[in-house]
Amino acid sequence: MSDSELNRIKKQNQMPAPTLLPSPKLGEWLYEMNGSLLFSTYQSARIFFVSGTENGETTALERVVGSAMGLAVDRDKLWITNKEQAWRFTNVGPRSLKVEEDGDIQDFDAVFMPRWGIFLGPCDTHDVLANVDFNGRKYELLFVNTNFSCISSIDGHYSFIPVWKPDFVSGLSPEDRCHLNGMGAKDGKLAYVTVCGKSDTAYGWKSVKSGGGMLIDVQSNQVITTGLSMPHSPRWYDNKIWLLNSGDGQFGYVEPETGVFHPVLDCPGFARGLHIVGHYAVIGLSKLRENTFASGLNIKQKLEDRCIPQRCGLLIFDLKAGKTVHWLTIEGHVSELYDVAFLPEIKKPFTPGFGYPNMHKYLLNIPNYSDFPLVPPSQKTQQDNLKVSGV
Repeated sequence: MSDSELNRIKKQNQMPAPTLLPSPKLGEWLYEMNGSLLFSTYQSARIFFVSGTENGETTALERVVGSAMGLAVDRDKLWITNKEQAWRFTNVGPRSLKVEEDGDIQDFDAVFMPRWGIFLGPCDTHDVLANVDFNGRKYELLFVNTNFSCISSIDGHYSFIPVWKPDFVSGLSPEDRCHLNGMGAKDGKLAYVTVCGKSDTAYGWKSVKSGGGMLIDVQSNQVITTGLSMPHSPRWYDNKIWLLNSGDGQFGYVEPETGVFHPVLDCPGFARGLHIVGHYAVIGLSKLRENTFASGLNIKQKLEDRCIPQRCGLLIFDLKAGKTVHWLTIEGHVSELYDVAFLPEIKKPFTPGFGYPNMHKYLLNIPNYSDFPLVPPSQKTQQDNLKVSGV
């Protein structure tokens, strides 16, 4: 990790924690869904695990992980990317941990430990997909390389390997030509992307960000839908492509056959980050930046005309009932979210992030071979470790 990144993490750690205000039954819903939510905050450099307890309370775990953006998660691993890096966290399994020296020992369903850090260069990563197929090849991780206007894979030698770009982009250049940002899979294969404007010049998308956005079928290289406004987060569900028409403040779906976008919800913020759990859509909301970012976007005027205050947080929308059923509002220095993920069958996750250095000494994940059997430590060693590490 670079000195600048370490200094940024140190500075973020010194900032006061934001306030999370859940809806009355969010914790109960999470417990019933048998999992937890995870979201990234981008400029605030934080990730949050949000869980529900057996008695219906909502709990949250906060960690600083650079300018966290794209998320990809399963029971074995968690990928977190930022503007220049990709981090792979490994689930070392359920553990009983004493997190704080003066705290109680707690039982966690999963503990995600950082294992690999990959430096990608100035890619400005956005959406990520793990264990995904494209053109007959399986990729451990694909990421949206927004600055170079392409989809890329990670590599041990090269900064990145480009695997797809829009037909209208002539070549690789760190100029964010079309603001390629969203990426989604269908049946385990890379399927759809969103771009904010059809452009082959440096930052050319900015002149058409209101109404110039598109949804593209990666397999056929065909444009499915035009006329969108800064679209994000394409997700396949129920034979439809759900996405966030962020610049117009809308959540809705596209019919693949017709390419028509059908809005189903007006969002009280800039929607970015979408995950579908069962028949529920979890939507990330951000407040508009106080700069030229929102210039020309319909959402700003729409919220002002309707006297709707901007919100940062999550909305849980019931796709069957057609209504918002739960939410999480964030107050404090966190004003933007980027991505949202769901951890199935993990009701109480934990990660030390890049803090708790003693945990990194003692929380190991080692294969158990017959030639090298794992021998449980003695009771004295366990007691010593608890005293030294706080675990």
